[in-house]
Amino acid sequence: MSKLIAVSAFVIAIFALPAAALAAPPEGSGLPLVFSPPALSFEKLTVGNQSSSKEVDLFNEGEEEAAIDKIAIEGEDAAAFNLNNNGCGALFQFNHCGLWINFMPNSPGEKHATAVVTFKNGRPAESFAISGVAVEPQLTVAPSSYDFGLQRVYDNRNAYFQVTNSGEASVQVNNLEILGGSSSFWANGNNSNCWGWSLQPGDSCTVEVTFSPQDTVSYSAQLRVSANGYGFTADLSGAGGRAVIEASPNPAEFGATAVGGKGAVRTIVLTNSGNIAAGFFIGIVAGGDAGSFQLLSEDCSGLPLQPSDSCSATVRFTPLGAGPKAARLAFFGDSDNGAQILLSGEGVSPLATLLPGDFEFGEQAAGSKSESHAFAVRNDGATPLQLGAVALVGQDSDQFVVAGDECTDTTLAPGEECLVRARFVPDSAGEKAARLRIVRGSGVLSAALSGFAFAADGSGAEELRAAGSAPGRHWQRRHRHFSRGNDVTSRRARRARCHRFLPCGRVIDAKALTAAR
Repeated sequence: MSKLIAVSAFVIAIFALPAAALAAPPEGSGLPLVFSPPALSFEKLTVGNQSSSKEVDLFNEGEEEAAIDKIAIEGEDAAAFNLNNNGCGALFQFNHCGLWINFMPNSPGEKHATAVVTFKNGRPAESFAISGVAVEPQLTVAPSSYDFGLQRVYDNRNAYFQVTNSGEASVQVNNLEILGGSSSFWANGNNSNCWGWSLQPGDSCTVEVTFSPQDTVSYSAQLRVSANGYGFTADLSGAGGRAVIEASPNPAEFGATAVGGKGAVRTIVLTNSGNIAAGFFIGIVAGGDAGSFQLLSEDCSGLPLQPSDSCSATVRFTPLGAGPKAARLAFFGDSDNGAQILLSGEGVSPLATLLPGDFEFGEQAAGSKSESHAFAVRNDGATPLQLGAVALVGQDSDQFVVAGDECTDTTLAPGEECLVRARFVPDSAGEKAARLRIVRGSGVLSAALSGFAFAADGSGAEELRAAGSAPGRHWQRRHRHFSRGNDVTSRRARRARCHRFLPCGRVIDAKALTAAR
């Protein structure tokens, strides 16, 4: 009974409605579109970056066609969003289409906009909200400053910097550059893994910076890491160093020295007037006349030569020939160009005289010894004369002896002389010959020695007579006067000497000698 009453009341209510209320729904009044998701939200994004696209699905669940005229993004922050693909047109009942939108902010902060869909048939426009948050890039460069210290000019030194994304969103490194530094710093792209990288929050990459000073001055610069127009820097500093080697004397003059002689000795001092240590691994004499100079000692190689410290080298001039001589004392190492010292000197041919140039001791009994005879060596040149060993040479060198020697290893000043004395000491009969030789410089001085020995029992007198009367015998030759030390200077004076078998002053002949015996 109650149900019947309710139905009756419903029928009465329908008939009581105005006629307008019972008319058909107006055109375009279908069910609204369904947006999925109903609102579009983007995660935090770094200013200047672009997000990946997100899709919004449009669904027509009404009975009527939804003829879409256009879709646009409107609102104050509309420029921060981009509708990059619109595949929607006429949507029939129960059809779908998709909209693709991405977030691309150019300033930090929250961004809000609205996607508005308008229709062609007077259907009311429909919309959904879009939002996102833009943040500034945050990169930390560590270390924030680096001092390369004192570095040798033109040498390279490297340092590594870690770049970390310390922000809330992904950051892409767009550029690495050095500001300032006069081109003495550079970011080495080959050994850096930051350029173009996209760093997620907490991620890091590495930048290698090289310092190569061009001069002995101080340098400062900045390493700048850029991301979307934002720069993050680390301070750089360093100084150029150079070892400056000054030698004294340079050039080193050694003057004139006789060829083959031992000339002047010079001590050359090397001082480091630069601001870093020098290092030499070897010191040599080099150049065209290197053989005429001897490096006697040096304490420069093998140890670092600190700023303001000195070392030294000792060089002797020993010319191998006549004429100007030039070479270089060179130290090689890790300093700029090492050290080069010019060496120069003059080699002169030694002028020396040995007087007499030959000497005949005359006749003498075998087994006896003559008086000593002096030979004078005189320096006739303008430079010191270095003498070496004195020796007797030749087939009969054992028949003569050096009885006195002032010359061996002696240096004669110009005009000075020294003496060498020789004796005839035959041990058998016959003619004897040898040479007295004195080394001087690169050559020798020599004098011929001769004598005749007869047997102690008198035999050989006839031979002596024959020898004495034969022309051209060496003991009959005249001899030059010589410097000093002798009282016999000619054949006549020699034959007038006292003989152990005859009175002084008598001329010796074979018969008298035989009678005397």
